[in-house]
This record gives sequence, structure tokens and C-alpha cells, in this order.
Amino acid sequence: MINTQANATALNTLRKSLRLSICLELLKYIMEITPSKIKAWDLPTRVWHWSIVALIAFLWFSAEIADDLMDWHMMAGRTLLGLLLYRIVWGVMGSETARFSRFVRSPLAALTELKGLAGGQHTRYIGHNPAGGWFVLVLIALMALQAISGLFVSDGYFYEGPWASSVSGDVQDTMMDIHELGINLIIAAVVIHVLAIVVHSLRGDHLVGAMITGNKKVSTTTADGTPTQWRSPWLALAVAAACVGVLWFVTA
Repeated sequence: MINTQANATALNTLRKSLRLSICLELLKYIMEITPSKIKAWDLPTRVWHWSIVALIAFLWFSAEIADDLMDWHMMAGRTLLGLLLYRIVWGVMGSETARFSRFVRSPLAALTELKGLAGGQHTRYIGHNPAGGWFVLVLIALMALQAISGLFVSDGYFYEGPWASSVSGDVQDTMMDIHELGINLIIAAVVIHVLAIVVHSLRGDHLVGAMITGNKKVSTTTADGTPTQWRSPWLALAVAAACVGVLWFVTA
């Protein structure tokens, strides 16, 4: 009788343990597949991103559609150059996901990432993936080339960049050619960027939402880990104001 009761008790305990183990495994599985919000982008980086979008759109519009806004076009170009300088500084001293050291990896890593995407593989990142990191550098370089060339251009009649008078007419013409080519390269880069966003969205990686809210939903472990180092928005504002102010001063 005692052995029977002991066996029944042991069996009941075993059943409870099994139920508990199953519940814990189920809970673990649910937690793994349920997206959690992780802070991906700080406020300064988001404001910078959408400011660049607005500036590029206005610069194209004021040059191609409403050329009577050329004075505003030149001011916007100088502001763009200042914001690019800010992004370079913030890429060194800013929040973790904004730093170049976090998302600029080897060219081989970028090619491997592109090959994986083409093959249907999708590695999750909180910030930029290796290919996206290099694309950021390309965009910054294209925009910087566009803004700098604009400092030296002249239409020969009404408008000229602030440094146009310091160079010869041949240099002005060369800079005008670069300036006209540059906007087409930027437009091409923007199209590629938008297509990449669409591809990522179809695979459940909503980049636009993350760049608006600052948070990214992830349900799996990310390749670049969870960022922990964030800088003050007030520091970013001071750096941005200094960079734009310096560029406006030297291009006055």
C-alpha cells in the first residue's frame, strides 16, 4: 500500500514537472517569436535623416522646377553641407548606432550581405547592415560632392556660388558639369535606397517606421547586438548648430 501511494505521488510529481517544462518551453518560444521593441535610432539621427530628405527634395525642386528660388537653393545647399559635416562628427562621437565604427565593416562583409539577400537569407540588424553602411558613405560622399561643387558654379549671368569668383571660368564650367551629373547620381542612389527599403519591408524589417519612432521590432537575435550608448540630443543640437554656423560663415 505504501509503495503504491509513493509511486502515485512520484508519478503525479513527474506529471507536474512535465507540464511545467512544457509551459516554460512554450513561453520561451512565444517570447522568441513575439517582436520586441528595441531602440535603434536616437532623435538627432532621425531628425538629420528627414532633414536631408527635405533638403534634397527642395534642392531638386528649386533647381529643376522653380528656378526663381535660386537664392533659397544656394542657402539650402550651404545648410546641407553643414549637416553633412555634422553627420561626420556625430558618426565619430554620437550615439552607438550612428557611429561609423559600428556599421562600417569590410567590403567583403558588405558583399557577403548582398549575396545573402539575393539568396533569400535575411540577417537582422538593429542599425545598418554591412551593405547599408557602405551605402551611407556613398550617399554622404555624393551629397558632399554636390554641395561643394555648387560653391564654385556660375551661370554667367545672375547667379554664382560664393566661391565662384575665386576660380577660373574653366573651373566653373567643370564644377557645373559635376553639379549637373551629381544630382542624377543622387537621384539614382535614392531610387536604390527606396527599393532596398521595399525589399526589407517585404521581409518584415520596417526601416521607415524605425526611422520615425526610433524603435525597431525584432523577434530574433540581431547580428549587431542591442545598442546601449546614447548621447544627449542637446549635445547633438550644439554640434549641428556649430557645424552649420561654421559652413555658413566660411561660405558667406
